[in-house]
Amino acid sequence: MRGGMGVIDVVEQWRQYPAFHDRVLSIIGIEVHWAVLQYVLGLSFLSFIAYLIYMRTNDEKWRKLSYTLFKGFVIVFAVGAATGTASEFGLVLLWPNVTEAAGRYIYFPLYAEVFAFIMEIVFIYLTYYAWRKFGRRALAVLLLLSFVGPWYSAAMILSVNSYMVAPTGIVPAYDVKTGHWLYDQGYPKVTVVVPNDIAGALNVTALQAVGASIVGQADNGVIVQLPSRVVQRLVYEAWRGYKVKDSILAAVISTTYLQGSGSGSELLNAPVKAVLDQVLVNTVMYVGPTMVTFKSPVYLATLFHSIGAALTVSIFTVLAAYTIRLVQTRNTSDEEYKEYVKAAFKFSAVAALVIIAVQGFVSGHEMGRAIAEYNPEKFAAIEATTNKIFRVTSLLPGGEKLPALLAYGDPNAPLPDYDAIPDDYCACILHEQEDMARIGSCKPPLIIHYMYYTKIGLGILLGLYALAITYYLWRLRDPEKLQSTFLGKWLLGIPQAVAVIFIVHLVSFLGWGVREIGRKPWTIYGVMTTDVAHTANPASPGAVALVAAFFLAMLGALAYSVYRFLWVPGLPREGEA
Repeated sequence: MRGGMGVIDVVEQWRQYPAFHDRVLSIIGIEVHWAVLQYVLGLSFLSFIAYLIYMRTNDEKWRKLSYTLFKGFVIVFAVGAATGTASEFGLVLLWPNVTEAAGRYIYFPLYAEVFAFIMEIVFIYLTYYAWRKFGRRALAVLLLLSFVGPWYSAAMILSVNSYMVAPTGIVPAYDVKTGHWLYDQGYPKVTVVVPNDIAGALNVTALQAVGASIVGQADNGVIVQLPSRVVQRLVYEAWRGYKVKDSILAAVISTTYLQGSGSGSELLNAPVKAVLDQVLVNTVMYVGPTMVTFKSPVYLATLFHSIGAALTVSIFTVLAAYTIRLVQTRNTSDEEYKEYVKAAFKFSAVAALVIIAVQGFVSGHEMGRAIAEYNPEKFAAIEATTNKIFRVTSLLPGGEKLPALLAYGDPNAPLPDYDAIPDDYCACILHEQEDMARIGSCKPPLIIHYMYYTKIGLGILLGLYALAITYYLWRLRDPEKLQSTFLGKWLLGIPQAVAVIFIVHLVSFLGWGVREIGRKPWTIYGVMTTDVAHTANPASPGAVALVAAFFLAMLGALAYSVYRFLWVPGLPREGEA
């Protein structure tokens, strides 16, 4: 039996973390940007694949499909750039301390992303405006570079996001072998490299008393695993202007050092931020200033899963679009156009099945395993290992055995117990009440359990939809024959196609929601809490509503642009439909 019985209001639990309105504002900005960005990442790749098929078959309908997909890519790119700029301004204004820390310690991928953006602009518009002026091979190279640019950009940004989810050197607090949390031993811990001159001023016994472990010696300092509750307290003190004498650092400075010379007095009166800066810069130099974010233990899984999500949204949207076209052109006399629509429909159906299968069984699986290992508190919330809410997993055969098998490779492995996570596990021992007052509960919100399993259920539904269409296309060969069957009429209706677009976006939205909401109360897991990252001038409910209206207006303008420039020109000629 897990924990005591009771009921948790999952929405209220999520609301109670600091900066609620600004968290909502960030969700709006980032999710709208991601909704558009998925097509930038997906349509460019699909256009390239269609063009390769054209080069192999010399069939003009594949060149037409490639060009149509690329036109869609060009249209959404401009809006994606605009929403991305708005999102970046929002991050700078709402979470200034995260931005400052990123610019100081993990700047490289953000700097490199500028070159990715330049690459995107150059090759996207060069390809579009010179489509008929290059030979096949040259155009194929341009199409390749046109999707490499956005993927390169995504790789840079996602490395920073991955670092926020699981910083390089993080040591989690859960032992899967025993099924026990390790909070009493000071975990989770953050690995830092303390410069030799600062390490010489520290009392090893006092460090061990707060849960720190000295694990090695580097050329530029001592490798120490510090409890995250100590690290995040130091970060709080640094950005609040504390001096060392008023900080928790004072408790671990050697008395011998303080009495040995005048430098002891200088250290006590030094700003915590100056000392912490030396430690963090030293750590980054040890790991590698250009590689520190890319070495996040969840980075590769994040990269593949995010690109997979973009491809999934893109291909299901294309499938829905050509489903509608198939219905509209059923009675047209333009056989050439009809064959083009059929080919595009079959291509998108097969590609949708392949992409969602890889996304679910490969990249999604690896993402889940990474989170289970390096964000065990979030994993406990995802699986809702508590009796205080209704658990979707209770409906699964075997209960917890399937999640345990997928996460750990062993159906009998114990899942982390949510109720056993202390509310104060991220609060500093020396300032527990103060930290709890500003942070709130340290547990991630249980609302992500319902978000996650809604996402999984809808994803399975999309997979079955693509499987059914692909199977009957394989059996019947011709989409027109499929349309004539009872199942085909149900699968290929216009309302169903519109619903598919909505559902695939909802699945992606819920996935990012689980990732971002599940990280609370941290902005950078184990390092910086939400209240420290937050601006001193928070947004009002009116500001949230205004920004939401702005982004919705941009999405409406994008939808109208796609309709006018991409959809209308491809409609069947008047009198033929």
